[in-house]
Amino acid sequence: MSRRMRIALLSAGIVPLVMKYLTDEPVPMGPQARQDAPGSFLHSSHGITHYEVAGPAKGEPVLYFSGATLSQWIWDGLFDRIADAGARAIRYDRYGMGFSDRPHTDYNYELFEAQILELLDRLEVDRPITIVALAFGGPIAAEFAVRNPQRVSRVCLIAPDGFGVPINLGLRIALLPVIGGPFFRIVGDRALTARIPGYSTHSRVVERVASRFLPELRYRGFKRALLSALRNIPIHDAGDLYRDLDSRGIPLQILWGTDDRITPPPSRDHLADVFSHADIRFLDGVGHLPHFEQPETSAAIITEFIAGAPTPNRNRKLGGHNGADSPERAG
Repeated sequence: MSRRMRIALLSAGIVPLVMKYLTDEPVPMGPQARQDAPGSFLHSSHGITHYEVAGPAKGEPVLYFSGATLSQWIWDGLFDRIADAGARAIRYDRYGMGFSDRPHTDYNYELFEAQILELLDRLEVDRPITIVALAFGGPIAAEFAVRNPQRVSRVCLIAPDGFGVPINLGLRIALLPVIGGPFFRIVGDRALTARIPGYSTHSRVVERVASRFLPELRYRGFKRALLSALRNIPIHDAGDLYRDLDSRGIPLQILWGTDDRITPPPSRDHLADVFSHADIRFLDGVGHLPHFEQPETSAAIITEFIAGAPTPNRNRKLGGHNGADSPERAG
């Protein structure tokens, strides 16, 4: 093969990658992107926070922490049901996702804690909150409760990260210094899109997730913020943090689908060892998003917990879907 041909072949491979890098995330997060967004916006110290509130002002405050990639819409269905049950439901977009800003900083506990505290102050929440956290939000919720026990009355963790989340070669490369950022910017859309079918075995759930998530890949700064967060939050081993939380006397509930393929549940003995004081519930035949896949069932379980922290039952297994292909409606 001639030198000219080798150069031509190399160029043919590099040019698409360069174009992908230059045209990635074309839409800036700003007033135009937010013009049709529901809810409200808080101008906080690190940027704008997008949030929504529902339910009576004097109800039990319930704050929702989203996972790593799916913004606050992932609480659709559960959010309204908990509010209708009398709670003051609050959901927000963590910095770096949804309609919140993507500041150029480290996405770590300190940043997320500051955002939460400013939001609670803005809403004049003057009593301890119940936290409901999904997946990646689990370690953030645990750390927040450990650091601010006077601000937290209960914690419900749904499929929490921190029990050995699988990590593939692509993510290993993305987590490397220097080359990781450009690499993830180029391949991240494909990798994140490939995860979507794993959220549920039910096509309608997968389609709803895809229809809401894929448009958000257009917004500038999402993958940069996500990669920083993945580097700073212990999604692979949060056992010590969870044991610390478990020892604090804060009522805990764990909700997990038995068919979760994104964050497969650990053995029940291990889960009960880490959360020795928690009310642990399993939804049989349900995937990674039990509250989105089964909002009525999940709302009943969490409402019971908010009302009085049920007696721990580490091996309780609840029925899942009403039919083989019939997830509950999320709205």
